[in-house]
Amino acid sequence: MFASKTETQGLVLLEAMALGTPVVSTAVMGTKTVLDGAPGAVVVDEIAARFSSAVVELLKDPAHRAALSAKASTFIAERWSSEEMARRMLDLYRRLLESSR
Repeated sequence: MFASKTETQGLVLLEAMALGTPVVSTAVMGTKTVLDGAPGAVVVDEIAARFSSAVVELLKDPAHRAALSAKASTFIAERWSSEEMARRMLDLYRRLLESSR
């Protein structure tokens, strides 16, 4: 459960999902980037009733929690691993180099 409106990086979300913890969160600032397409997360609007409803629904549904948990770990490994981040950085450097020529 993550309801911060001011989180700039979303690191705690990555750490939670890497451990297989499903996330319920809003998506603003840094969390929007981290949670974009994240199958291990339930993303809701910044409306308290919707947020609390999503949390309660997830707490009541162990099968859904287990499914999100499995997806969360895979998502982190595929999208946010150090190898993937290094590949993205290298791609960025290549594009910048090509555009400067």
